[in-house]
Amino acid sequence: MQISTLSQSLALRQSINNMRAQFDDLQRQLSTGLKTDSYAKLGTDRNVVLSLSHQLNQISAYTNTISKTQMRIEVMSDALTRVNSISSEMKTGVLTSGFELVNGKQTTAQISAAMQFDEMVNLMNLQVEDRYLFGGVDTQTRPVALPDEIMNGSGAKAGLKQFIDERAQADMGADGRGRLTLGIAGATVTLAEDAAPSIFGFKLEGATSTLSNATVTGPAGAPAGVDVEFTGLPAAGQQITLDMRLPDGTTTKVTLKATMDNPPAAGEFTIGTDAATTAANFQAALDTAVQTEASVTLKAASAVEASNNFFDYQAGGSPQRVDGPPFASATGLRDATDADTVFWYKGDLSGTAGNNMVAQIDSGRQVSYGARADQAAIRDTLKMSALLSAVEYSDADDLSQRKSYAALSTRVGDKLSFKGVQSLESIVTGLGLTAATLSNTQDRHDLVMATSNELLGDIQNADDYEVGVKLTMLQTQLQASYQVTAMLSQMSLANYL
Repeated sequence: MQISTLSQSLALRQSINNMRAQFDDLQRQLSTGLKTDSYAKLGTDRNVVLSLSHQLNQISAYTNTISKTQMRIEVMSDALTRVNSISSEMKTGVLTSGFELVNGKQTTAQISAAMQFDEMVNLMNLQVEDRYLFGGVDTQTRPVALPDEIMNGSGAKAGLKQFIDERAQADMGADGRGRLTLGIAGATVTLAEDAAPSIFGFKLEGATSTLSNATVTGPAGAPAGVDVEFTGLPAAGQQITLDMRLPDGTTTKVTLKATMDNPPAAGEFTIGTDAATTAANFQAALDTAVQTEASVTLKAASAVEASNNFFDYQAGGSPQRVDGPPFASATGLRDATDADTVFWYKGDLSGTAGNNMVAQIDSGRQVSYGARADQAAIRDTLKMSALLSAVEYSDADDLSQRKSYAALSTRVGDKLSFKGVQSLESIVTGLGLTAATLSNTQDRHDLVMATSNELLGDIQNADDYEVGVKLTMLQTQLQASYQVTAMLSQMSLANYL
């Protein structure tokens, strides 16, 4: 019988140690689910694992960016959808409401506009994760000033109401004739602008006449003027029309018709006994017509232009204030400063409003998104609601005030129709398209991640059933080896002598 040598005993122990190490490794695989505890043990597959892991880390970063961007876009879309609804409600309200002064100063539509303005300012100052959404790349500054500051100013800083008041003084003039002068010399009546150059008040643009025995000259000169010289008597029913441009770029007409009636009706002048008397009657009627038109369309247009001066400024620019006092004789505008005027928009002004935010959603692929409070459609909606809530009236039975309110309402309705310009709906649509791009990109990332994880699983993950079988086999082998070792340890040479 062969007797076990030392080398055989050591070999048996080494075999047991190897099986024990395999057993421990299989237990680790069973508990962790991984074949190895280091990339080095993967052999040639380690490069594949490293590459896939790097790809998954990148995709994870992209999907995190996509998730946050989708949340921001959803909040912005909801906010702008509400602003669009407010715009529609305001347009309908101002065009359908009458001129009943609910509180003695404003109509129902105006009071509603004040509440809507407050709501829109709050929407423009929305925050998500401590980031302001409507201030462009400046996400830490509240983009829109508070409603009361915008309307009434703050301390020494003027607000919209003061802008409207100063602009009204400059456009109406001290005598309420819209910065026009009216004079007569013999049988010649002259209507002229009071200063040149000047941007305020009525601007004479044309004159058409069917008056016989009257010569109409102009507008011509600086300041521009129109001369109406009566060389005889016109016939009843003949008329003259003066075309005048208003501060907001719209136009109006003053038409006077010759009549034999005395006194004449509104919009008419009495034919006198001679040219000089007719000229005097024409001057009086023209004076009344100019002052009436100033109190109606000019007043409305002035308020609109004042709101434009307050709200419409670009990067590097500032609100435009009447260069005064005195305001009634001012001829131009000046740049407002942060010391004397509330700047309603305090966010980023760089680049084009909208699409100022950039998100990296894939390798070499970015999307621009967003909306800014100073974006034209948003700004115009804020501006019109602020304008409506700023203007006040005093007498519901005053025909001029009623007509002026109607003129203002028409201008507000036209602006909120967004004809030929970007609308709120188009901004929301743009955000929706960006959201769709994000969703499609996320779907593609999900597919790549699923495929990559499956490949990694095939390489790295241990098969629980296979590991279990191997553990059972090793356990049996170890038990047998331990038994043999125990038996050998109890034997001696005496057992064979």
